[in-house]
Amino acid sequence: MGNVVEFLARVGKDAALRYASGEEMAAELEAAGIAPELSAEIHAGNAGGLRSLLGQEVFFAALMPPGPDEDTEEEDDRQDDEEDEEGDEKLSLSSESHARP
Repeated sequence: MGNVVEFLARVGKDAALRYASGEEMAAELEAAGIAPELSAEIHAGNAGGLRSLLGQEVFFAALMPPGPDEDTEEEDDRQDDEEDEEGDEKLSLSSESHARP
């Protein structure tokens, strides 16, 4: 599997290899020592078939922006923190003004 990953990384880095003709790609796959069944999937651009042959699971990820409730909760928390700090300052000022010497 390591040579397949290395080959795919090389394809991703080298534009000439990435857009190589079918014959050039077949020659590169053979030179890299990629097994014929894996080579066929790579040459066909079949990622699912390649994953299957390599024994890899399908990877799922969800990228979702925060909803409107989540944005406002963070802002509300920041405002509450600021109000708490202001309230503490006012409280300390008022207690100082009423303190007797």
